[in-house]
Amino acid sequence: MLAEVRSFDDSQQHAGSILGWNQVYDQLGRGHLSSELQQVAAERFQIFQETLDKRVVQHGCAPRGRLCIAMSLGAGRFPVVQGYEAGPQSVPLLRDGEEFLLHAPEGMSFFAINIDAERFARLAEVELSREQLGALRTQPQMAVSRAVLERVRSRIQPVFSALVKGDIALDRACEARLEEQLLETFLDLFIHARDTPRDRRGNVAVSAYLVRKCQEIALANTDELPSILALCEQLRVSRRTLQSSFQLVAGMRPVEYLRTLRLNAVRRRLTSTPASVLNVGEAAAEQGFYHLSHFSARYRELFGECPSETRRP
Repeated sequence: MLAEVRSFDDSQQHAGSILGWNQVYDQLGRGHLSSELQQVAAERFQIFQETLDKRVVQHGCAPRGRLCIAMSLGAGRFPVVQGYEAGPQSVPLLRDGEEFLLHAPEGMSFFAINIDAERFARLAEVELSREQLGALRTQPQMAVSRAVLERVRSRIQPVFSALVKGDIALDRACEARLEEQLLETFLDLFIHARDTPRDRRGNVAVSAYLVRKCQEIALANTDELPSILALCEQLRVSRRTLQSSFQLVAGMRPVEYLRTLRLNAVRRRLTSTPASVLNVGEAAAEQGFYHLSHFSARYRELFGECPSETRRP
């Protein structure tokens, strides 16, 4: 069993350090990023808490063979996960390698747990009703009362904190006890869960869908950033609808959002490729930035450093 606490100044280094997750974190908020990751990982479960001081969009795939839940710990604006706002009484779900898209607001603190899906399914078959089993297999999130969520946190977080601080021995007995505790916690969550009313989630879901489709279109056409009119024409929506969708989900205009994703793609190339193999201009051109001075200014505005100052391998 692994227990650790790490700090980062790069969103992708943070993303790559969460064991078992194939994912990309794109920084949207401007300036030097500061983040912290606490995680406990074992053979059949994982617990982690992440805090990022900048707005970030996260996308990728959940671990294979795992059932994953998450809880937002912060106040103010809440993350949007799979098109649904993860509010103070919401628990997002991901299953067995499922693709995900998460828009995290500035200062987000997220507490996540995943367990062995096969073992949990066996327990759920005898513990849960037919309706609860249906929710387990299909729902993107659960609605749970504050009292239930507080009970979950009070049961798991003290043990988690003691493990990452080194106050508890990382032995097989501890691992087995914690796994049992997590399985019981998941069962309790599903037993007490209720469906999220559709009228509370419809607008965010539609907006998140439009943002995701625009992102897919833009990433498939890196040579030239699609215009707003081209996006509206392809998606059959008005400019006003597109603008309001991006403001609701991402907190910025569509063109700014899509450009920011491409700047993050350049940064990932720089941090993963030696300067002797790829220079800054070449990395920028791969994402359609052909005016180096304009690119450098935008890069510095977003990441708080010039591209030439970014650490290279």
